[in-house]
Amino acid sequence: MSQKIDLKEIERRVQQSVFQDGLMEIFMGGFLLVVGVLLASGSRLVLLISLLVIFLGNPLLERLKKRYIYPRIGYVKLRPEKEADPKGIAMAGIVFVVVLLGSMGLFHLAMGEERGWAFWFNYFLPASTGFMLAIGPFWLGETYGVKRGYVFAVLFLLSGIAIPVLGIASGYEAVGLECLLVGVISLISGVVMFTRFLRKYPVLAEGTSDVND
Repeated sequence: MSQKIDLKEIERRVQQSVFQDGLMEIFMGGFLLVVGVLLASGSRLVLLISLLVIFLGNPLLERLKKRYIYPRIGYVKLRPEKEADPKGIAMAGIVFVVVLLGSMGLFHLAMGEERGWAFWFNYFLPASTGFMLAIGPFWLGETYGVKRGYVFAVLFLLSGIAIPVLGIASGYEAVGLECLLVGVISLISGVVMFTRFLRKYPVLAEGTSDVND
């Protein structure tokens, strides 16, 4: 039993090291900035461009890791069960859409069509989107001990509530500002972490890199 616990702790630390280079923050920040600008400007291409960024992001991230990360700290291949499940992500997206549509109907019934729509669009949509966006960073914090994930989760939750309540923006614009705010913080944090990583881990001499499968 103790051996299993030790193995889990080792794998947890390996996962923590995967996120120490700041690339995750850079890519998340860049993605949020793109989405934020599109939403704040009222562009109808937000979904299409978001999907394009997501699909292109993973191959680009892997190329950057091969170029800057693996030559410095090596490469560790994790067990298959730890890889992301696309079906789970798709299902979460479907559930979120169902919840949004269902809540819209409830607000219509409880407050009337006009007032219900206004409250749902101006306040509930930004807050619920902030909650959805907070799930990923919170999961990283709970699963792998990436503590800054909690910070991003709190930022998503608070900005999703505060921006419309304070009258800064509402509806899609509030969601856009929410993404811009967290995106800027994430991008700055990622760049700082990446710069420190490059300084802390110089490139190993050829033939000395540690590659583990």
